[in-house]
Amino acid sequence: MNLGSVEICIESLSAHRAVEKLSRGGVEVLSAENPQKNRIVLRVAARDMRKSFAILRGACYNIKGVRPRGLARAKEILIRSAGLLVGAVFFAVAVFFAMGRVLKVEIVGSGAYYEREVRAILKEEGVGFFSPLPKSSGAVTARILSLPRVEFCSLSGVGGVLTVRVECAEELEVRPALPLLSPADGTLEELIVLRGTPLVSVGERVSAGQELVSPAAEGSAVIATATVSFPVSREYALGEGAARAQAFLDFGEISALHMTKTSSGWLVEGVARKTAACGLG
Repeated sequence: MNLGSVEICIESLSAHRAVEKLSRGGVEVLSAENPQKNRIVLRVAARDMRKSFAILRGACYNIKGVRPRGLARAKEILIRSAGLLVGAVFFAVAVFFAMGRVLKVEIVGSGAYYEREVRAILKEEGVGFFSPLPKSSGAVTARILSLPRVEFCSLSGVGGVLTVRVECAEELEVRPALPLLSPADGTLEELIVLRGTPLVSVGERVSAGQELVSPAAEGSAVIATATVSFPVSREYALGEGAARAQAFLDFGEISALHMTKTSSGWLVEGVARKTAACGLG
C-alpha cells in the first residue's frame, strides 16, 4: 500500500554519496536535490524511512530535517487535528439538535402579565424546556385566546427560543393609523389581520416596504402581522457547525437548509422568514 513519501535533508562533507549509500542498502531514492554545498535533500517512500535513518546514521550522515509528503503528510495532519475534528463534529451535531428544541420561553406583549397562565397552558400541551418546538400552535393559541381580554396570540420559535406574544384588548384600543409594511423582498407566507384592509394575499410576491395592510378608515389603527419568506445565500469563513449557527443568528429560522464546502469556509443556503407586526406593541 502506498503511504506517500518523506523528504530527508542531510548535511555532510560527502552528502552527495548518500544516494549511493541508500541504494546499496536496498532503499529506492525517489528524487534528490543538491540545494547547496555539503547538503542534499532526498525523497524516499514512507515505508523506507526507518531503514534510511539506520543506514545514514550508521554512515555518520547528519540528518537536519524530515518532512512527510503526499499521503504521509495527510496522515500526519489528520493525527494532529483529530481532537479538533471530533470537537467540530460534536459541536455541529449539538447545534443542529438544539436548534429544534425549546431552550427558553419568552412571554411578551401587553398580556405578558398572563405569564403564569401561559406557561401552565404550554406545560399541559407538552411544551417545556428541551421539548421539540411546536410544529402546530393551534391548540395552544386557542387556549390562550380564551383568557379574559386576550385579543391576539402568536407563537414563534427561533434558535431554540419560543416567543409567545399575547395582546389584550385594552392595550390595543389606541393605536396610530399606520399601515403594515413588508419586512423584506420575498413571498408572503402568512397574513393575520385583526383590524385593517389587506392589500395582498398569501402566496404573492412582495417588496420590502410595500404596504400590505392599510387602515380600514381614517384614524382607524391597523392591527396585523405578516410573515415573508425569502431565499438566503451567504458564505462564512468558519467551520460547518459554526457557519450553521451564525446563519441562524443572522437570519433566524431557515428551512430547506443546504451547506456547501467552499475554499474559504461554508456556503449556507435556504429559505428564511421575517415577520412584521403593526399595532401589537
